[in-house]
Amino acid sequence: MDPCCSSNPYKNDLCKRCYQKSRYHCTWPHCLRPVLTLTLCRKHYRQINVKCTQENCQRPSYCRQVCAHHYRKQEFPEIIKCIECDRPEYMLRKCFYHFTSRICIECHRQVFSKQRCRRHYMRKWRHERLNKIGATTNIEIIPASVEAIPETTNHIPEIHSSLLQSDIFK
Repeated sequence: MDPCCSSNPYKNDLCKRCYQKSRYHCTWPHCLRPVLTLTLCRKHYRQINVKCTQENCQRPSYCRQVCAHHYRKQEFPEIIKCIECDRPEYMLRKCFYHFTSRICIECHRQVFSKQRCRRHYMRKWRHERLNKIGATTNIEIIPASVEAIPETTNHIPEIHSSLLQSDIFK
């Protein structure tokens, strides 16, 4: 253990610097929260994508849907609600639960990849692959005239004993 960790423990018997190095965490400076997406935590991901809700303010959102300036002044507008429930908006007019909900965009099934369920994802993947490289099935009409089964070769020696094959007995 490093001497810095024993003199100044933060978490798991490590100092803050060592703990931060040992975990997969948000890449924002001095942030130890777990990653949500794009190597950012939930708070910092929202901060870079959402602006303050006050009129004519382009600062990034800090807390309660306003920037740090308006938050310190305690100027809070009416809280914007999710379009699907009564929770406060996280991003794109949805609460955090509905923003991260994993439902296929074409049906009601659980998401497999790229906002689609397994059925719709594979259908889209096959369609794109078909457009790129063409059909993958054999379209030959005439059957092969030569039999396609290769001849099998037996590589096992007739005598399995190494003593009988050695130069000692010859």
